[in-house]
Amino acid sequence: MQLVPEYRADVKRVERFNFVARMTHWGHTVTFILCLLTGLVLFLDSADWLAVIFGGFSGAGLVHRIAAVTLTIFLVIFVIFDFKGIVDWVKDLLRFGKNDIIFVMKFPLEFLGFPVKMPPQTRFNGGEKGNSMLTPTSVILLVLSGYIMWFPAIFPAGLVRVCYPIHDIAMVLATFMVCMHGYLGSFHPGSGESFWGMWKGTVRDDWAQHHHPIWYEETYGDKADKDAE
Repeated sequence: MQLVPEYRADVKRVERFNFVARMTHWGHTVTFILCLLTGLVLFLDSADWLAVIFGGFSGAGLVHRIAAVTLTIFLVIFVIFDFKGIVDWVKDLLRFGKNDIIFVMKFPLEFLGFPVKMPPQTRFNGGEKGNSMLTPTSVILLVLSGYIMWFPAIFPAGLVRVCYPIHDIAMVLATFMVCMHGYLGSFHPGSGESFWGMWKGTVRDDWAQHHHPIWYEETYGDKADKDAE
């Protein structure tokens, strides 16, 4: 069984994500997983066996901090080198409307294999918009609470205490969203082409027209040609 569809270079393809977006996406993926695994060592007594992988509890703590700083650096790189991409991303999220609500309501049926007709979507569908709101919010809470917990002496004691449950809750939410995003964005039937969009930057032209017709028309279709004139 092929989990991810074959990359087709022999068909027309369109750009979906630029290099900076892809680099920071995978940078966040790797650093988040490292933070998660090392954090579990500190969070769960039953995860003691993970400490061995990182050279003990002190090693896990060191890797956790290095990964957290690296994740932060990727965030800064994203903001500095692809600010326009972030603005366009936010603009698309703010377009959340009736079609996105219908998409989210119908998606469980599609997920279970029932044939459903989805309303036309913009660059990000309703589910992706939800993920784009929840996951970055969770990561930002993780970063802010993590640094406050790391340097408790320079922050009010009450704020430090509050950061512990915030960090834990944000970790659980972010982990759930990342796992769901990873499956739906790479392995779910019909969605796997989006993996190549984030890996190589392009997706099949016909896939883009089918899954994101509004975005395709605005970016590569007749509307894009008229706007360029």
